Amino acid sequence: MRYDALFLITAASSGVAGLLDVRTSIQRRAEVIPAPIVVSPSQYFDGVDGSWSTFNIRVGTPAQSVRVIASTNSPQTNVVQPAGCATAVLPKGLPVNCAASRGGTFNLNQSSTWIDQGWYSLNNKDTHYGFEANLGYNFNLDYGLDTLGLDYQAGVNAPTLNNQTVAAYNLPSPLYLGLFGLGTQPVLYETFGNYSAPSFFQTLRTQKLIPSLSWSYTAGASYRLSAGQYAQLIFGGYDTSRYQSNDVQFQLSADVTRDIVVGVQSIIYSGSSTIALLPTPIYAFIESTDPNIWLPLESCLLFEQAFGLTWDNSTSKYLMNDTLYTSNLALNPTVTFRLAVSTTGGSAASIVLPFSAFALKAAYPFVTNSTYYFPLRRAANSTQYTLGRTFLQEAYLTVDYDRGNFSVSQCTWVQGAASKIGTILSPSYKNSSNGTTGSTTTSDSASRTPVGGIVGGIVGAGAVVLLGGLAYWFWRRKQQKKTSEPEEIPSPDDVALGEFYQPDKIPWTEQDEADSMYKKAMSMHSHNVPDGELGVDGNEIHQLSADTRPTEVMDTDSRVRYELDGDMGFGVASPVSAMLMVPGTLGTPVSPMSTLRHGDSVGSVGSEAGLLAAGRARGRQADAESSRQSSRSRSPMRATSGPAEDQLRL
Repeated sequence: MRYDALFLITAASSGVAGLLDVRTSIQRRAEVIPAPIVVSPSQYFDGVDGSWSTFNIRVGTPAQSVRVIASTNSPQTNVVQPAGCATAVLPKGLPVNCAASRGGTFNLNQSSTWIDQGWYSLNNKDTHYGFEANLGYNFNLDYGLDTLGLDYQAGVNAPTLNNQTVAAYNLPSPLYLGLFGLGTQPVLYETFGNYSAPSFFQTLRTQKLIPSLSWSYTAGASYRLSAGQYAQLIFGGYDTSRYQSNDVQFQLSADVTRDIVVGVQSIIYSGSSTIALLPTPIYAFIESTDPNIWLPLESCLLFEQAFGLTWDNSTSKYLMNDTLYTSNLALNPTVTFRLAVSTTGGSAASIVLPFSAFALKAAYPFVTNSTYYFPLRRAANSTQYTLGRTFLQEAYLTVDYDRGNFSVSQCTWVQGAASKIGTILSPSYKNSSNGTTGSTTTSDSASRTPVGGIVGGIVGAGAVVLLGGLAYWFWRRKQQKKTSEPEEIPSPDDVALGEFYQPDKIPWTEQDEADSMYKKAMSMHSHNVPDGELGVDGNEIHQLSADTRPTEVMDTDSRVRYELDGDMGFGVASPVSAMLMVPGTLGTPVSPMSTLRHGDSVGSVGSEAGLLAAGRARGRQADAESSRQSSRSRSPMRATSGPAEDQLRL
């Protein structure tokens, strides 16, 4: 009878242990997902072609801090060298606090981790292809690999990456401030052997520091709220407190140099009258590198009429004197851009810009004397149609490269509004149906299979079985006491093993992945970056060989070339971001966790059985002496590793 109870207890405890192992197995199926990285603004408004909210980055070892503009289309980070504030670069005189006005400078000679790649052109000026080639940008930079980090010091939202492409330059135009590139493509050099590092953005995702290959950005506005609104940059997420959502979903273009393209159906001026400023709908590229809005000539002429602008041929700008600025500010007209997937029909998003968004303050060396200007440029052809940084003061842009789409929304302005950060999950994660509209926030509880509930329920069932077994044992013991017939002493070999409780295997079930709220792009970028020199598939950013470049001021190393190893590692030198847990698949790396281990101890039959038998023998009246002799010759039974014990292991 005691054997029955012992077997039941052992079976139930082993069943519970098995269930705990099931829980551990399910947890191992879970996958660690990083939280979005919210990049802190520098809390400065910089620039000589307007007042722009910047971000601080740390370059080199030891780190040198510089403030830069976020560039939505640059494949690299560009920084100003100390020679950028030399008289050879600015022969008409240096601006007051020149280095500070340029966001600070980076001295590559003082960085122990700088690996020089040589001087190259920003793009291919001969084919007019590459970063900002269509807008006429062309100058030389000293390219290299170095440590690059976000914010003023390393932290959860400020990772530091090694071996990132950094290009240093001197000239004040067209880029007075440096750039922090958000592009996905690596820089490719035409000189064989130079290493092409993945972009900072791509490396964040490759190292699983962000939940998806996506970002959200708005340029900020110095004229909004009580003291201006800073720019916002989020990797892998969005902030619903900063924009008003809409239902328009755009597809990324196959041209990686101009991929964020929208159909501009109309541009409407609203002031003392209403004027249509765009005679014919166009397709335009949205980007933050250039501050201007580039439109067809006929559209620019209508802007001139509406705002009273005059084109200045000497500067190729629309300059505004104080009188014109004051009259427009008093009227405070607005300009509404109606954007859609195509130039006709379909759902549309309206982005409204007040006059203050166009009233930019220019200073030396951008102009000789400080004045306001209107950031409108006459496009030579359709490849120059661009909605630049001015537009992104009032527009919130979210781009999801995993799904190949993006959204453009109207910014909202609420003093002291608390951030509401949402996560964009990569399609590689299960149940990831969110994307670029940011209408809902993916929560941890909503996307995690209720492991505790499943296992808890089964453990409860195991407890019921255990209690039932104990009740059966007590009932059987009571029945045995009613029997007058003496029992023979049981032997371990005679014990009949019942059919022990075996918990059924718990099938792993997952929710079918919800239909994505975003369509797959017809043409996607290649994100797999092999080691060493990358192959050319027509979608990379090419850098021109220094042999054909125009001479850069202070360039004394025009023929230096370096052959670099192609197997450099890309490490992280900062704390990683906070983690979220949602179900994944088998084989997915998981975070370290404690695992309950069960020992090899088993239930066994011990000498108490012999003592029980001896007690029963003393109750017999016949042949007492014979019983005592038999008792002296009997050895107590001991547990062994024989068949009986083996059967007790589950």
